[in-house]
Amino acid sequence: MLRYIIMRIIYMVPTLFGISVIAFIIIQLPPGDYVTSLIASMSDSGQAVDPAEVARLRAIYGFDDPAYVQYFKWISGILLHGDFGQSFEWQRPVSELIWERMGSTLAVSVASLLFVWAVSLPIGIYSAVKRHSLGDHVFTFFGFLGLAIPNFILALTLMYFSYKVMGQSVGGCFRLNMRMWNGHGANSPIFWRICGSR
Repeated sequence: MLRYIIMRIIYMVPTLFGISVIAFIIIQLPPGDYVTSLIASMSDSGQAVDPAEVARLRAIYGFDDPAYVQYFKWISGILLHGDFGQSFEWQRPVSELIWERMGSTLAVSVASLLFVWAVSLPIGIYSAVKRHSLGDHVFTFFGFLGLAIPNFILALTLMYFSYKVMGQSVGGCFRLNMRMWNGHGANSPIFWRICGSR
């Protein structure tokens, strides 16, 4: 058993390395970067773009470095200092944003796990005791149906059904009373902030 645990931990290292490389590549795939977006937004608002400032920002954030140098800085910051970097969107450390949302994530995960256990254990016991009964076949059918349907399709279908038929929004933990000017001459309610943010 101890040997198995040690081997799984050893296998975990290259797996995490591969996941980090793939995540970094996906982040790098879209054209442009933060400075490009900043220049575009400044140009749209009519502000003058200073080439010297652009070069300074690229040097500060290391956008001119080769991809492998950027990856090394990123992964070494995470592993050695727990520094996930700075969020350009929120102007805050990424680690703070992660920890703020960790509570909601854990609550949803634990609630989902408890729900699955509360439903599946009685069904499993019933199917074991009443093998080949009508109830066993019905539960087995729905079990296979659940495995066959992709999770995101099922989630979207249930969200649509909940909203259209029952009048309940289950789009997440959001504040519905926030309003934003949509640019077309009217205020419209939007899902604006994740719960817990201000």
